[in-house]
Amino acid sequence: MTLIAHELKQNRKILCIWTAVVAGMAFILMFIYPQMAEQVESISDVYSNLGDFSAAFGMDKMDFSTMMGFYGVEAGAMISIGGGMLAAVLGGNMLCKEEGGHTSEFLFTMPVKRRTVIFQKLAATVIMISIFNVVCWGAGAGAFLAIGEEADWKAFMLYHMAQLIMQLEIGIICLAISAFLKKVSMGIGIGVSLLLYFMQMFINVTDKAGWLKYITPYYYSDAANVMPEAVVAWDLVALGAGYSLVAIIICVIRYTGKDLAV
Repeated sequence: MTLIAHELKQNRKILCIWTAVVAGMAFILMFIYPQMAEQVESISDVYSNLGDFSAAFGMDKMDFSTMMGFYGVEAGAMISIGGGMLAAVLGGNMLCKEEGGHTSEFLFTMPVKRRTVIFQKLAATVIMISIFNVVCWGAGAGAFLAIGEEADWKAFMLYHMAQLIMQLEIGIICLAISAFLKKVSMGIGIGVSLLLYFMQMFINVTDKAGWLKYITPYYYSDAANVMPEAVVAWDLVALGAGYSLVAIIICVIRYTGKDLAV
């Protein structure tokens, strides 16, 4: 538990700032909708006929003129991209920073197994990602209530649940990657997150990229794939859980067999 508390304390600033910015922007964006409700309907017609551009962002599947459609396209994109990048940064720095900062020498002399170190850092990552998602959920629900609009709460809850699962998958994968690194590299984690996000865009643009849905978790968590029918592709979620389990196993094997840095 000591390591979990330490990680939460060490990462509290980035977690608070990132969460405040993403949740705050999502909340503010929703207050724009009532003021431009009439204009949004005409804008929606334009967006839905932009071909590949509208398809890339799922606007061909969602009605941008409705409150839920507006939330999915605008606030949803903010939460999806911001949450994925935060998960990648948190998970991607967990293990490698010990070696890069030469604190692993001290850590490994303590009466704690390396496997315990991994799982406590994994637990800290899960807690922080969960905090981010709870705050974003609260900001979204609060925005609907504040402007007096009725939401499809089933679709809303499923979307945020899918977002949480997606971000946990990215965080765990990046945690495993960090076991192979010798120093902190935020670029690698952010790069992985953005690569997976762009895979989702390719799927939306062309049918030939459909096989990528079995790789990127952004597909099953995309608002355009969840909100219209209020469903989640649980088979893809299960596949992602399998990827996460494999990542944890690889992480344990690599980190427990790793020599101390010279």
